[in-house]
Amino acid sequence: MPHRTHDLSPHSPDPLRRTLLRGAALGAAAAGLGASASAFAQGAYPTKPISLLVPFPPGSATDAIARALSAVVSQKLGQQVLVENRPGAAGTLASGIVAQSKTPDGYQIAIAPATLFKVPHMQKVPYEPLKDLTYIMGFSGYTFALVVPESSPWKTYDEFIAYGKANPGKISVGTSGAASTGHAATMRLAQKTGADLNHVPFKGGAEVLQAFVGGHINAVIDGGWAQIEKQGKGRVLMAFTAKRMPRLPNVPTAVESGIDHIARSPIGLVGPKGMDPKVVQTIHDAFKGALSDPAYRRHLETYDLEDAYLSGADWFALAQRMWVDERKILEDLNMIPKG
Repeated sequence: MPHRTHDLSPHSPDPLRRTLLRGAALGAAAAGLGASASAFAQGAYPTKPISLLVPFPPGSATDAIARALSAVVSQKLGQQVLVENRPGAAGTLASGIVAQSKTPDGYQIAIAPATLFKVPHMQKVPYEPLKDLTYIMGFSGYTFALVVPESSPWKTYDEFIAYGKANPGKISVGTSGAASTGHAATMRLAQKTGADLNHVPFKGGAEVLQAFVGGHINAVIDGGWAQIEKQGKGRVLMAFTAKRMPRLPNVPTAVESGIDHIARSPIGLVGPKGMDPKVVQTIHDAFKGALSDPAYRRHLETYDLEDAYLSGADWFALAQRMWVDERKILEDLNMIPKG
C-alpha cells in the first residue's frame, strides 16, 4: 500500500488536518478550564484586600491589637488586611455594618465587642446579632476596673464610695459610651453602694482615657486602663472580677466589695451571615496563626488584655450566653426602655 503524506499546512483542505486542529483547540480549551477549576478548588480567596472594621478609634487598645494582627495576616494571606476604624453606637457600629452586608464574600469582617450583645436590648437596631453574623473566632478580652488619677484624694475603694455617698453627683465617672460595658458597671456600682455617680459617656476607650489623663473626669471604668496605671497616671481602686489580678494582688475585686458584677468584654471576629465555610476557615487559620506574633503579644501585655482564643463554634456559644446574660443585667439595672 502506498504511503500517503498528509498536508498539515494551515490552509490545507486535508480532513486529517482539520480533525487534528479541532482536537488541539478542544484540548487547549479543556486545559484552560482545568487550570481555572484547579485554581478555584485550591481556594483563590483572597484575591484583593480585606477590610477589617475596628469598633473603636485609633489609639485604643483594640486598634493596637487589630493593627498588629492585620500586619501578620496580610503576610500569611498575600493580601493587605486594611484596618478601618468605625467607632460609634457603643462599639457596635462596625459589627452592625457587617451584619447588614449583602456580600458575604469575606472581604469585609469586623471585630465585635461585648456591647454587640447589649445595645440591641436597649434600642432598635436593623440587625440581629445571633442571626445576621458569622462567628469566625474569639481571641481576646478586657478586664474592667475602677481607676482614679494618681493625684486623687481617694486612696482606696472605700474612700471613693464614702465620698460618692456624701457628695451626690460630685464624682464624674467616664466610660467608653452610653450602653457600654463600663456604663453598666457604673450603674451597678451606684446601685449596690448608694454612691451617687455622674456618668460621662465618651466615644470609645481612647477618648475617655484622654479625658482622664487631661483631668476632665474624676474616675474611669473601662477595660483599657492598664497603660495609664503602668505609666503612673492612674490608681486602680477595684477590679470588676471574681478573683484578684495576679499583677495587682492588692486591688480588691467586685465580688469582695459586694458588687456582684463581673465586667469583662470578650472580643472576636465576625463576618456577614452566609459566608463560605472554606473562606471562614481561611480567615480563622490566618488570624489564629497570628496570635503568637511577638508584636501582638506585647500589646496584650501592655494593655493587660486576656489571651482568650475561641473557635468559631465556641465564640458563637459565648455570644448566645452573653445575649441572655446581658439582658438580665440590663433589666436589673432598669436600662431597657419600657414598651
